[in-house]
Amino acid sequence: MKQQAVTSEQLCFSVGRPLPVLLEEIQKSSRNPQLIQAAEQMLEGLHTLEIATEIDVYTAIYEILTK
Repeated sequence: MKQQAVTSEQLCFSVGRPLPVLLEEIQKSSRNPQLIQAAEQMLEGLHTLEIATEIDVYTAIYEILTK
């Protein structure tokens, strides 16, 4: 399988887009299982941080430590 180089147009297209959107695109378009898994873990981490902003600090710390 041939690797494609990232072009400046691709990088410019990605700048300013929300991280969850980019991670979901990686999950849908990547053929690399490790990259797909990393994107999934990052989305889970983002979700945990979103919860942390909505709930009590102690509960947020518990959620992070138990993941």
